[in-house]
Amino acid sequence: MITNYIIYLNTLSNVEKDKQISIIFIFFIIILLICVILYLIKKKFLKENKNTIFQKFLKKL
Repeated sequence: MITNYIIYLNTLSNVEKDKQISIIFIFFIIILLICVILYLIKKKFLKENKNTIFQKFLKKL
């Protein structure tokens, strides 16, 4: 699948190729930001002395 997409990118013009690569880059940046935000939420709200449903959910993340 990745090789098919690489072949597809090679057939595009330079402007369209840059646009597609920027979309992929933005997607990975957004995914990384979501992971960092989830990690910070987990770190901030997870306390071992409480046993709420929200903290059980955070432990599973």
